[in-house]
Amino acid sequence: MRNFGSRSKVKDWARLAAKLGILLTEPKARAVISDRVKDRVEDMTDTVVDKYEDALDRLEAVGVALQGRSYWPSRITGFLLGVGVGAGLGLLLAPAAGTETREAIRDKAVDVKNKVVGSASMASDRIRQSVTSMPSTGTEG
Repeated sequence: MRNFGSRSKVKDWARLAAKLGILLTEPKARAVISDRVKDRVEDMTDTVVDKYEDALDRLEAVGVALQGRSYWPSRITGFLLGVGVGAGLGLLLAPAAGTETREAIRDKAVDVKNKVVGSASMASDRIRQSVTSMPSTGTEG
């Protein structure tokens, strides 16, 4: 039985080889196969290039992080710009009347101003307190 199975496998492989030989001798089939192989190679090349560029970007980010450089000012600027655009669109698309919207904006602006003034006065008080609590250097001058 074993010999019968191995003969069958050998015959199957021989048939496959013969079919491939016939297939590859036909010019149209060769052209189609060649085109498909070229397309796949181009797709793989694009994928490899994308992965390579991604790896380079990541390595550059690691180098920047290790050197201690930071781009936070540009990120903060972008964030503040986004907040400004969002607030502007909110004003344009607000469902309330113009007078109500202006009054609400005025109230919010006064609240923000009061918070900023309060924070600034607290910070200046802390600075004054830390300066007065510093030990003297022993020199008069």
